[in-house]
Amino acid sequence: MVAEIKFCLPVGKWWFLSPYAEFPIKMEVDGKFYTFSTVEHYYQAMKFYASDERFDVIRNLATSDEARVMTKKPEYKISRRVDFDKHKFDIMEQGLRAKFMQHPEAAKMLKATGDVVLIKSCPICYKCGFGEGSGENRMGKILMKIRDELKSNCFHTPSSL
Repeated sequence: MVAEIKFCLPVGKWWFLSPYAEFPIKMEVDGKFYTFSTVEHYYQAMKFYASDERFDVIRNLATSDEARVMTKKPEYKISRRVDFDKHKFDIMEQGLRAKFMQHPEAAKMLKATGDVVLIKSCPICYKCGFGEGSGENRMGKILMKIRDELKSNCFHTPSSL
């Protein structure tokens, strides 16, 4: 058995761990329900308030990578929610938790990873992953927390931001 699982993009055996994996999620934002194609779409859209037209632009982009790249554009970067950085890891956790709550097949695959360490190993992501071998692995830790909740049938319902 493997001691750790490294993942980044939705490819290979561990594709389902990626926030880019196509598991649509329905989330409540500002009292209204929206559907996002991926957790990444949700995360990127949440950089803006639902009343901001950019929220829907990002939410409706064809791919999660397009959503990620769009928020890097200067006209998007300068008008993000002022509290996004304070809440970004909570937002990611809410999106990932929704993915596994709303897709039993994904939850089953996550539980099947056993007790191995899950590592988001992406060359460009240092906070959520390990970047070039260093970083906080926040996403891996969130996934392991969700996996433990699933295994103990103690799944926490996310609160809205």
